[in-house]
Amino acid sequence: MPISLIPLDSTVTKENITVLIGKNILLEIIEDPAMQTLLDDKLVKGFIKAPNLCHDDVRFLIDELFREEVLMGAPNAVMSFLELAQSPEFEALLSITKKAESFMQDLVNSEFQKTIWKEFEKFIQAKFDKMPKEEMERFKADILRRTIGKADMKAVQDGNQRIISIGEKIQEKTGIDILVPSSLLLCPKCKVILSIGEFRGSKKCYICSESVKRESMERIPINQVHDRIREIWRRNIWFEAYMAKLLRKLGFKTWTSVHVMGASGILHEVDVLAIRKGTVLMCECKTGKVSRNHVFNFNTKIGDLKAHVSVLALVGELPEPETREFIKKNPAIISLENMGKMMESEVLKHLGQKLSIEAP
Repeated sequence: MPISLIPLDSTVTKENITVLIGKNILLEIIEDPAMQTLLDDKLVKGFIKAPNLCHDDVRFLIDELFREEVLMGAPNAVMSFLELAQSPEFEALLSITKKAESFMQDLVNSEFQKTIWKEFEKFIQAKFDKMPKEEMERFKADILRRTIGKADMKAVQDGNQRIISIGEKIQEKTGIDILVPSSLLLCPKCKVILSIGEFRGSKKCYICSESVKRESMERIPINQVHDRIREIWRRNIWFEAYMAKLLRKLGFKTWTSVHVMGASGILHEVDVLAIRKGTVLMCECKTGKVSRNHVFNFNTKIGDLKAHVSVLALVGELPEPETREFIKKNPAIISLENMGKMMESEVLKHLGQKLSIEAP
């Protein structure tokens, strides 16, 4: 059957488009070149190939690694708040705050509060107007110092050791080293962190307001997660790529993180689209909590794209029995719950059985 593609405008030449044609189905798949470049990266591919990447034992370690990375250079004020948040007193404070919420809301909207606030603004402005320039600069610097904080050398070193330790555990389980050497760059005068990793040119110090050249900065050697691994993890692209890998093991050709034109003319974001022997499969991937609306919207997307079968891949579980019952009554949706509790071989076996395909 001869097929002619006639572009109506120049936009189609700027996108990677694949057209799937079958009986009663026509799908236009639009790929994001930047996304494909990221997924084709050698390090990313190696990371996705790691066995049992979705399992809690691996996933929790990676999440812990990111938390340690963020905290390593955190301001003293932030660290103090985090310590408070973990204490019993914090729960009591939250309880008191909730009880006082309605009272405070009434107070905020009252004429009394508005009058008080105006007088307070006048008082503060009068103080600032009379404050000498040097004193004002010291005042600003003190506020910044308290909120931003100087780098605590011991805390940074301890944090880096924890990162290395977690990284070694991840490497032991996956065979992949996702850490790279880096540095915290400090203002040589104020010792505040101005950058994590190298940069070009100079940066202005938050405290002393001086412009500091890169080569003049004080450095603390650290380790951090590779930028490309951080990007696919933070955006949950890793789970989409992981599911695509499993489907390829079952003989599917896959597209990851694409837009697909539906019968309605609406472009839908599709986590994974796959084909095998004339069967079109679409997969929705969720690493966090799933609401009932997520499932219903997915069902609508299935209908618009005319997919023959679909997979709802969940690291956790469905929100409530009613939604699970809805999926049971819908033969077009295959539910994969609690993947975080399953080894990769179990997931493949379960998915293969649902698709009537023998898992490798």
